[in-house]
Amino acid sequence: MDWKNKDYLRLTIIGALVIFALSTAVYVYSYSRTMQPASAFSVSGEGKSVMVPDTAKFTFTVLTQGGNDPVKLQKDNTTKTNAIISYLKEKGVESKDIKTEGYYLNPQYNYGICRTEACPPPKITGYEVRNTLSVKTKDFDKAGVLIAGVTERGANEVSGVELTVDDRTALENDARSEAMQKATTKARALAKAGGFRLGRLLSIDEYPSGGPIPMYGYGMGGGSDTAVKEVTPLVAIQPGSQDYLVTVTLRYEIR
Repeated sequence: MDWKNKDYLRLTIIGALVIFALSTAVYVYSYSRTMQPASAFSVSGEGKSVMVPDTAKFTFTVLTQGGNDPVKLQKDNTTKTNAIISYLKEKGVESKDIKTEGYYLNPQYNYGICRTEACPPPKITGYEVRNTLSVKTKDFDKAGVLIAGVTERGANEVSGVELTVDDRTALENDARSEAMQKATTKARALAKAGGFRLGRLLSIDEYPSGGPIPMYGYGMGGGSDTAVKEVTPLVAIQPGSQDYLVTVTLRYEIR
């Protein structure tokens, strides 16, 4: 091997070592940047938006009981339910705002009296069909009319009235922006008071609160087909307001 080849080999090895050293340095730097710093602190800020409900939602159930023919019972229940759905649509409720929440066909048993160790098996004495639907409307005056209307037409359980905001995006953004601003201001004030500089923002945690406003106490208990014979009084729905809160926690590096 002549001297030119030896110099070329030497330069190649030196170049490879330099590249390896640089790669190692870049890796170590990148790794160190991802590690939690030795000194860090956290601050929290709370943002608030006033949530005025624009949607009323309630749930109703058509419960049909009795008889040993489950097919007939289902037909009777379906007839009543379809009549209620038609009524809701006539009142302007869109199909997308009427949702089936549950449908159940259950046997009813007579367990008798067990006087011996070998108890007789329970006997089916009849069936019950429970068909539960939810309804949404943005007209609060209409909500009371709808509740009364479905009850008059065979719904024998009405419950779970909730007042909420259909689209919370703007509310959430406003509350989040206020929370971030307060937390950032607090972090800068703490850094100034403590005589240090703010480093990297290491993490952001968000804790939203606020939900539907429930309304309880309205409903037709029981499950008899003789549920409602008189005109049902209208239920007054008052939307009121509720604070929608967002808390954010920021974790900063201390420099």
